[in-house]
Amino acid sequence: MTRKLAVFSLAFLLIVGGLISVASAAQNVANTNQKGSLLIFPRIDVMAYNPNDPVPGFRDTIITIGNDYYKEVWVKCYWVDQDQQIEDFMFAMTPNQVVWFSAQAGEGSPGATVPPFTGPEGELKCWAVDASGQQQISFNHLYGTANVYYAFPVLGGFETNAWVFTARGVALGDPVGAPGELDLTGLAGGYDACPQYLLANFPTANADQTERLTLVPCKQDLRQDRTPTCTKAKFDVWNENETKFTGSYRCIKCWYEGYLSEINLPGPPNGYGFGGVNFTMAGLGGSTYGRYRVQGVASTVCNKKFLTAGNPDLKIPPSDRCTGGQVASPLLGLQTLENPRGAFILMTGNATFGAGADGSGFVKWDPNFDVPQVPGQ
Repeated sequence: MTRKLAVFSLAFLLIVGGLISVASAAQNVANTNQKGSLLIFPRIDVMAYNPNDPVPGFRDTIITIGNDYYKEVWVKCYWVDQDQQIEDFMFAMTPNQVVWFSAQAGEGSPGATVPPFTGPEGELKCWAVDASGQQQISFNHLYGTANVYYAFPVLGGFETNAWVFTARGVALGDPVGAPGELDLTGLAGGYDACPQYLLANFPTANADQTERLTLVPCKQDLRQDRTPTCTKAKFDVWNENETKFTGSYRCIKCWYEGYLSEINLPGPPNGYGFGGVNFTMAGLGGSTYGRYRVQGVASTVCNKKFLTAGNPDLKIPPSDRCTGGQVASPLLGLQTLENPRGAFILMTGNATFGAGADGSGFVKWDPNFDVPQVPGQ
């Protein structure tokens, strides 16, 4: 009897110990299938219809954010376009409310005052704050989606979930870190970390289809006097026969979107990248599908890429160029399959897969200041 009890006790301790191990090893990396306090939508597309354009078109992005809790919360957001021009806004969410708005029009749910996104492409970041807008807070009940659609002259669209970061080890409604800095460490007192690297499978580019990739660095300064994040997206690619192809890369500044097979464009000697051929059927030895791994690294290869004559980046003020130098930065990604040459762009979209944890990420922003009262009032 004593032996049976001992065996039972040992088994019970092993089970409990296993549960404790599982709990302590809970993921602390952002993903697209949870609720949290910080939401990042990597891809926002807009285009107003103008019949006088050589090829008139229309596209928009509908954002939805849900509050899965019985208390009110305020949300602070930043539009960030492809040229790193920013515009911020803030709105309240009532208990259990869903808020939606059009990126192009800025219109949507009553009470959500949203400026239109000037685009035409970029990203959106939103997080929970106190009512004064002075401090980011813990409110792990937010989630959201982005629905990108093309209406004319082509028809297509896709919907993806936001990348979601939980506030860790902070009670509901309490401040998370110092005002104006969201630390993506994965540790208590901060937010979830970003993945160490991203993974994705893809159909190789051919005449009928190609993959478009969006990348957002996890180190981002949204302050008025900001320092842009410049990094190199380094790719390793494999074909169906496990053959590895190296050398592909893309220099990016704060945000990137483009076809995988064209990451080297514009061409040398002023190119942003190299190795787009590694994403084509011919480049992968006839493989119909391939896979890649991408990571943001610091590299001298990207030095002065955004200061080269003829580079589109010259339209950005000098203060917004790569003044902070090249840095290693974890990335968030979104991939879409498109037919850019067909009469209809039938698109599908999905977030890239993340692996590992990189706790070096951050989001910096300008919080509101406390409004003083007249003495005695």
